[in-house]
Amino acid sequence: MAERYPHAREVLELYARAVLSKPEALRQLLIEHAPAALAEAAREKREPAVSFMERLHARVCTSHTPLLGVLRPEGDGAAFLLFCDTCKEEYSFPREACPHCEAGEIAWYKNETIPHIQTRVCESCRRYLQVIDMGREPRAVAEVDELVALPMDLWAVEHGLEKTPPNLAGV
Repeated sequence: MAERYPHAREVLELYARAVLSKPEALRQLLIEHAPAALAEAAREKREPAVSFMERLHARVCTSHTPLLGVLRPEGDGAAFLLFCDTCKEEYSFPREACPHCEAGEIAWYKNETIPHIQTRVCESCRRYLQVIDMGREPRAVAEVDELVALPMDLWAVEHGLEKTPPNLAGV
């Protein structure tokens, strides 16, 4: 494309390098190879470089690791999404399958004191994740609200369940 559109060569080449870079190297790549204004923004850790790096990192995430689940109101029900620990993006996933082993033996547990969070357990691989119900708590911030589920995490660990990856609190 760079040959067909010479006016975009510089940004296309930058994008190609960035896609092949490790996420932690994106800022340095921008500083060294981006057009002057973008390089300066990257050096100073300000916009538009920050958004550019976040969006690019999200696009190059190839191994979604679910940190938690999210139920978002949709139509007459709720869409089930997983929140990627790597790129921090939500992506669709079948409600009846396990994201770790793809089995379909899923059980849901609730703690009545935290009504907007459910613990989703795969009976096959014994892994679990917390699911934030945005319909019950529209102001929830999934990655933060998941920390509210610490009592449910302790219950899960006591029952021999494994959570991968750990949340912000290390649980």
